[in-house]
Amino acid sequence: MDDLGWRSVLFVPASRPDRFDKALAAGADAVCVDLEDAVAPAHKQDARAAAMRFLAEGGGGRGPDRVIRINTPRSVAGMRDALALIEAHPSGGAVVVPKIDSPEEVCWIDQLLTEAGLDLRLVAQIETLRGIDQAAAITAASRRVSAVMFGGLDLAAELGVPASWDGLLYGRSRVVHAAAQAGIPAIDMPFVDVRDAKGCRTEAQRALSLGFTAKMAIHPAQVPTINEAYTPTPDEVADAERIVAAWKDAPDGVIQVDGKMVERPIVLAMRRTLARARAPGRASTSTRHGDVA
Repeated sequence: MDDLGWRSVLFVPASRPDRFDKALAAGADAVCVDLEDAVAPAHKQDARAAAMRFLAEGGGGRGPDRVIRINTPRSVAGMRDALALIEAHPSGGAVVVPKIDSPEEVCWIDQLLTEAGLDLRLVAQIETLRGIDQAAAITAASRRVSAVMFGGLDLAAELGVPASWDGLLYGRSRVVHAAAQAGIPAIDMPFVDVRDAKGCRTEAQRALSLGFTAKMAIHPAQVPTINEAYTPTPDEVADAERIVAAWKDAPDGVIQVDGKMVERPIVLAMRRTLARARAPGRASTSTRHGDVA
């Protein structure tokens, strides 16, 4: 599976197909049509049909990546979503699986898609206490898992704490560490106040400092803020280019650049920076498919 390279993932309810085109034009790297929390039980069936059409129409490879979020496979609605995927047989795209508690759930979905001959990527959404505890095993459960999402709102509810930065820091850190161990990107939870662009930018930057490389958006207005936060600045790109160029002539595996010692881990980080800068939203940010030589 290719690396996703997303910075922003814009969510839109599957029950509102009238909003799909607007979401696709918002500038997000991926648009996720949501069959889970955003859709009331009475509307699941019609929403499911709309979501499958959305995924099937993305075969041309133009525009943002197309994603759907199904219901948990531990539910009847989730099983119906999985069967609808098999029947629709989309040629590509990604599926977010929410509330994953164990690697066995990932393996079950993987085996189902494999038997059906579907080339779909999986995004594991970790948002429960059991999921946090099993994060490393979940991200390593299948090569089909191309990214992990942190679902902070459900986790905060289970913990009985506000969905604040401090209250969710441990959960965020566990998810990022599991993603890094598996060599896949980590996507942060959405910022819920759609009117507070400054707050969204601050939270995105703090998540970036932890190791997240993308963030969910729940409104098109958040997309430019998130994309900017996860796109390297010109100065960062210039520094990375200088370090990577200097590393080519490093006989001992250690060099000095601008008076600072540079070793292989720093070069790896600089190459990731350049990858994100050269192909925003599509470049590799992971080492699952190869390390720095």
